Amino acid sequence: MNTLELQSAVERHNGIRPAARAMGIPESTLRSRLKSADFDVDHPVDALLPVEDLIARRKSQYAQKVKHEQSRQLIPVKIKIPGPVGILHFGDPHVDDDGTDLAMLESHMELCRTVDGLYGANIGDSTNNWVGRLGRLYGEQSTSAAEAWQLAEWFLTNVPWLYLIGGNHDAWSGTGDPIRWITQQAGSLYQDSEVRLALTFPNKAIVRINARHDFAGHSMYNPVHGATKALHFGIRDHIAICGHKHVSGYGVLKDPDSGITMHAVQIASYKIHDRYAREKGFRDQHLSPCAVTVIDPSLPATHPDLIKIFWDAHEGADYLKFKRRKAA
Repeated sequence: MNTLELQSAVERHNGIRPAARAMGIPESTLRSRLKSADFDVDHPVDALLPVEDLIARRKSQYAQKVKHEQSRQLIPVKIKIPGPVGILHFGDPHVDDDGTDLAMLESHMELCRTVDGLYGANIGDSTNNWVGRLGRLYGEQSTSAAEAWQLAEWFLTNVPWLYLIGGNHDAWSGTGDPIRWITQQAGSLYQDSEVRLALTFPNKAIVRINARHDFAGHSMYNPVHGATKALHFGIRDHIAICGHKHVSGYGVLKDPDSGITMHAVQIASYKIHDRYAREKGFRDQHLSPCAVTVIDPSLPATHPDLIKIFWDAHEGADYLKFKRRKAA
């Protein structure tokens, strides 16, 4: 009720007390409401949007979310150069860790910059990025948090990236991910946790890559179980590749429906010496911190050698050079 209606109720019931009783409210409440008629308050604008505007905003946000999710299901990549190409997939770099072979990482970065047709891919965990209770671990490494981001920027801006994905260590930054900002400045493709690409070559050949920081599933008998499972029971891509576990593994399968050869690849890490792994007694299953995939689009889609896997980055680069000279 407004003030006029309250005053009318008091007059109709011959007093405040009977009016309050009839209205079912305390007498003190009625007196306070009547008292407020003695002044007018110019209320400030509400900090919250009107509900109509809020609903309109939420609809717009959802529409944008739908567009984002649909566009990232299979991202088209147009390869502009003819002939074979190679992708050097960097395993978890952890550039700031004392156990990381930075010299090897640097040499592989140089390969991507200098070898024609060779591009980089980052499987996640670019830095240790210790946060929360794990922040104490900065006391166990010689590189400070500030220096870690210096190294991350150096690494992320000095490779021609085909794709980059975030790992669990990267995700600890939350929504304010510095890696996302760095890669945006470099114009590189960066996605959280996973990315699926469709590489289309000048001769119309298409090769699909499903890259994740980790695939669901683990087996004590098969280090590449997660990626193999994804190919068996998920989408039949040419390459399913992941990192995270700091072990190496490889499996090759044929898709009985399309006839393509599918490659399940588990790559380890440039963090060669790991105190945590030693404490837990993890077995050494580290073949290489990376894997090079060389793709020859001139071969038929069902040819088993359409894609070749190399654990030695320099061997892979040499093979790519040979293939490109042969195709020229």
